[in-house]
Amino acid sequence: MTEAELAALADEIAERVRAGAGRRAGRGGARFAGRGARAASPPAAAAGERPVLRVEPGAPGAAPRAALSAAAPSSADRTAADIAWRGPAPLKAAWTEAAGPRRVADFVDHTLLKPEATAGDIDTLCAEARQHRFAAVCVNPVWVDRCAERLAGSGVAVCTVIGFPLGANTSRVKALEAQDAIGRGATEVDMVAAIGRIKGGEWAAVEDDIRAVVDASAGAGERGALVKVIIESAALTQDEIIRTAALAREAGADFVKTSTGFHPAGGATRAAVRLMRLVVGDELGVKASGGVRDCQSALAMIAAGASRIGTSSGVGFASCLGPGPLALAELLKHPHAHAAGCTSSACATAGGQDY
Repeated sequence: MTEAELAALADEIAERVRAGAGRRAGRGGARFAGRGARAASPPAAAAGERPVLRVEPGAPGAAPRAALSAAAPSSADRTAADIAWRGPAPLKAAWTEAAGPRRVADFVDHTLLKPEATAGDIDTLCAEARQHRFAAVCVNPVWVDRCAERLAGSGVAVCTVIGFPLGANTSRVKALEAQDAIGRGATEVDMVAAIGRIKGGEWAAVEDDIRAVVDASAGAGERGALVKVIIESAALTQDEIIRTAALAREAGADFVKTSTGFHPAGGATRAAVRLMRLVVGDELGVKASGGVRDCQSALAMIAAGASRIGTSSGVGFASCLGPGPLALAELLKHPHAHAAGCTSSACATAGGQDY
């Protein structure tokens, strides 16, 4: 499908989802009104308008690698400067040239979800996150307390996973799991949607499942937690991706996320990220996760509209692209051209494939 056809389909299905949510709100009261008080996100587009991607990845070419627009700060403690740079609210909207330069580390959720991860591995993860000032670490729930302790005062968020990796827990269990994690220091939760319900077309159950975690997260801890909804996009049709992303928006989630990284169908693709961004506009963030292992695939995802990258390769990205704010425009137009100028092994596996 063309971009225009995808946008039209996204509009049509999102409108049907909104109409269905409105009918349910009339029967169920304020429960389906959403979490307006939580919104640190930008206002919705005017009626009849749809936010569109303003940055498109270009074809592979020989464009020169963009230079860093600024050197790294010399101060040993750059946390305050980073928080001021990123702002107090999580970055959700797709990057545009109007947003100005941004560090690649600002996009990274530094991730370690292997079941065999040890306490020492988690300590290393947190030390790397502090050093590179990533947006967040993402760990299994058992490690939340440890990460919260080691990242206190760093500006790095503590993210954990809920209903992971199958999404097949009951909604009550997911909600309790979120409350427990937030009570122990998590500030972001990545919940796995009810994938079987999505494939079965049980859309009311899908929305209720997401909303249960959204409501639990809003009421837990001092300030609640940001909610990302993992939809396992590689296992879904275009229609299912659109419907699920639209329901996540209606249910009050903060982000939609492509993948757990554990599903045999695969991980993030540029097409799925672009489609999800078309559905949610700039109201929600889009997180690309699963198989994003090199700089150029990360740049391709950002160009498609991702505002977060879930990866275990963030240190390679930061080492290769540098610690300072990047002039992203050329890098995003020609992500494949970056490999020739790579200064680390972070792009060695890319091989120019289509992401």
